[in-house]
Amino acid sequence: MSKDFSMWYTKFGPSGDIVLSSRVRLARNLSDIPFGKHMTDEHQKTIVSRCREALPNMKFIDFSEMSSAQKQSLSECHLISPTMAESKKNSGILVNDDCSSCIMLGEEDHIRIQAMAPGLNLDLCMKEANKLDDILEAKSNYAFHKNLGYLTQCPTNLGTGLRASVMMHLPALTQSGRMESIIRSLSKLGLAVRGFYGEGSQALGNIYQISNQVTLGISEEEILEKLGFLVTDIIEKERDQSRRLYEENKIVLEDKLMRSFGILTNAKLLSSLETINLISDVRWAINLGIITTINLETLSAAFYNTLPATITKNYNLTSAAERDLKRAEIINSSLLA
Repeated sequence: MSKDFSMWYTKFGPSGDIVLSSRVRLARNLSDIPFGKHMTDEHQKTIVSRCREALPNMKFIDFSEMSSAQKQSLSECHLISPTMAESKKNSGILVNDDCSSCIMLGEEDHIRIQAMAPGLNLDLCMKEANKLDDILEAKSNYAFHKNLGYLTQCPTNLGTGLRASVMMHLPALTQSGRMESIIRSLSKLGLAVRGFYGEGSQALGNIYQISNQVTLGISEEEILEKLGFLVTDIIEKERDQSRRLYEENKIVLEDKLMRSFGILTNAKLLSSLETINLISDVRWAINLGIITTINLETLSAAFYNTLPATITKNYNLTSAAERDLKRAEIINSSLLA
């Protein structure tokens, strides 16, 4: 990835004030290659070879040639899972020019097709993922059962093998204490709510990933329709709660958000954890019209370019202190430009 901020995840999409991004992931396995621990290095090479041959226009990134920081950087930008970033297996990914399409080869399943887009755009993601899926399936036989659907390493992915997710910024619902009841309600409806880095992570910076949990016995269309409907409802709840909080205590909220902006534009040292929470406040301030000198794309670019592994890779840094110093410099200049 380059430092020109041309990647899909820095862009503004539909309902982009609340929804950072959408993703569709399809889990697939080849019928003639063993799953999991039974798969050898030769099997893995075969998977990579077949997929590269089927999709010659996509760039292959070989993990055996990458440093730990380079792999962690891909995880920070949600192109691969944290588990894959730490894996020692002979694996890699196929990506298009702006990384909006990314195929993980050798993660939990043989193939995990991902299509991502800024904002709320699940239909576009599904369309792009299906295109890649059709190309790969035309070249190889997938592991499939007439009753169970696509066979996967983990039983929770059986059936469609589809995980659709939306990443949302929900500061007002979080601050008002309403997120706990919303999470409980979504769980009862078959949706999972996770943090910024997915399963097992915290909702840093008031960012939540909302995704389907059920893949068996329900169609792709039903999964997307249900998720889209519930996400749309949460968007309206967040906007309404944000307006209420602002109207009820305008000066106090403006003071809190502008203090965060002041720190980001003047601090000499910024840790990653502090930055994600401060940027959450500034993002909220932009949405409320309190800050008009920068836009959400500029803010997103500054954020992604200063995540720990990404800033280490891009600027060849060796310590946390160096990262904190460089992060402050980049964010100062980005938000004051």
